[in-house]
Parts: sequence; C-alpha cells; structure tokens
Amino acid sequence: MVHAKHMKHDAEAGENAFSPALPALPTRRPSTTHTTNPAPKKKKKKLVQVIAAIVFVVGGLLLLSYPFVSDWLNQQAQNEISAQQEQKVATLSQDNLEEEKKAATAYNTRLLSGSAQVIDPFDAHNTLPGNEDYNRVLNVAGDGVMGELFIPSISVDLPIYHYTTDETLAHGVGHVVNTSVPIGGPSTHAVLAGHTGLPSARLFDRLEELKTGDYFIIRVLGEDHAYKVTSTEVVLPEEVMSLSVEEGKDQVTLVTCTPYGVNTHRLLVHGERCEVPDAWKNGSNAERHALELPQSRSQILLFTIAGIILSSLLVLIVLLVLKIRKNKKD
Repeated sequence: MVHAKHMKHDAEAGENAFSPALPALPTRRPSTTHTTNPAPKKKKKKLVQVIAAIVFVVGGLLLLSYPFVSDWLNQQAQNEISAQQEQKVATLSQDNLEEEKKAATAYNTRLLSGSAQVIDPFDAHNTLPGNEDYNRVLNVAGDGVMGELFIPSISVDLPIYHYTTDETLAHGVGHVVNTSVPIGGPSTHAVLAGHTGLPSARLFDRLEELKTGDYFIIRVLGEDHAYKVTSTEVVLPEEVMSLSVEEGKDQVTLVTCTPYGVNTHRLLVHGERCEVPDAWKNGSNAERHALELPQSRSQILLFTIAGIILSSLLVLIVLLVLKIRKNKKD
C-alpha cells in the first residue's frame, strides 16, 4: 500500500516537472481616452446658417419693398394734408374766400408790373427768398399749402406748397417764387416744380408721359381749374424764357429734372386754361378713379410683400423645428 502510494506521488511529480508554467496574461485596463462628438458643433453651424438665410431673405425683401412702402406712406401723409386744406377752406365764408382770391390776384398784378426774376427751382445755390406778401397769399391754413395738383393720366395727387425748398420738394409740389400764384386769371403763368427719381416718393416720375391734349387740375380755394397741355420741351436749367407771362393767357407750367438720374436738363410741360372736362366733373368716372389706383396698387403690393415675408419666415421656422426634432431623435 505504501509502495503504491509513493508511485502515484512520483508520477504526479514527474508530470508536473515536464509541464511548463504558462505566463500570466496582462490585465486589460479600461481606456481613459474620450472621443469628441462633433454633432453639437454641426448642429450649431446649421442653426447659424438657417438664421443667416432668414436674415438674408427678410433683408432682401425689405430692401426691395422700401420704395413702394415709402411712396405709399408719403401719399397717405400728403392725402391727409390735402384733406386738412379742404376742410379749412370749407370753413371759410364766401366773403373770406373772395378776399383770399382778391389778395392772390393783386399779388399777381404787382408781380407782373415788377421785374421779378425766374430761376431754376432745383438749384440749391441760386434761391430767391419770398416776402411777407408771398407767405400770406393762398395760405389759409397757415401751413404753406396753396392748393392741390391732380394729373389724372399719370395718377398724381399732391399738395402745392410755397417755395421749392428741399423739404417741400421731398414730399410734394413746390411753387416757384417770382411766378404767378396758381389762382388763375388772364396774364398769369404759375410754375410748379416736382422731383423725379426720389427713392422715398413718386412725385413727377411719370411727367414725361404727358402729351398734348392731356389735362391737369389745380384745386385752389375750393375751385377746380383745368389746364390742357399745349406743349412739352426739354431745356437747360438756365433757359427760363418760356416761363414768362404771355399777355392775356392763363398758363401753368410743370417742371422736373431730366434725364432720369442725370438731371442735367429740365422737362417743361406747358398748360393753358380750359374748361373743366365733363369726365372730371362727374366724380365717379374712370379719370378720377385713376387717382385711386396708385394707392390701391401700393396697398396690394405692401400686403403681398408682407405676406411673402411672413410665409418665408413660417417655412423657415417649420424647417428649423423639424430639423431640431430629428436631431433629438438621433
């Protein structure tokens, strides 16, 4: 028994002697290196791009719409001024109206008997001051408004102001100093000036479209005086001979700068007193309705542009929300 036990022990010892020891495997430690996730930066970049696109679209639309919106606002302001003028005239008694007419006629008579000099109304370095008589005549509301000019064929409806200063010509029609005030009558020649090409308002922009036979209306002291276009001409700024009074004639000349954007010459549209056309007297005719179209077109354009802007913003916002939701799911 002892012998067998010893042999078993020796066999195990021999087996262990010939079995090589296996090397210990190294222990794997968890990596401490963190990978950077680029997703947040990409999301931020896309958000910036979307915001930039929104700003670009809205800014572009605002720039495109500025002339139309500004013109519409100016027209509303001038309509209000004209309405106030008519309301003031309506409060005057017939005697007061006659006194105003006599004062204006007397002013024109004194002007005719003097040696008044007519100058280019658009030359800022060559202006002539008025006087107290001039400031008082046809100024019933005390705001410098003489009357109102209508040109149905080119949709003009603007107040007529004393002087041709930068302020008056920025939003209306100016009366040229030392020319007859627009009360009408024989041996008178009123000259009215208006700008062309202002970015903020359309004043005489379409004056070149007037042709012989067209007419325009001057409303003064509650009366409508009609003038038929007799001729048009383009002259140099210093060529003012055709603006002088002709014996016995009742004339009005409309003047603006030309060519468009260059302004080296003056476009003169000469008109002579005529009977008020029946089309104008009717009040509900196409001629007078034409004056309402620019306002309607401007309103339509304004609402259209506003709709485009709002629609663009809505689409961009929806796309942005959908993109954010998609990123959250991912």
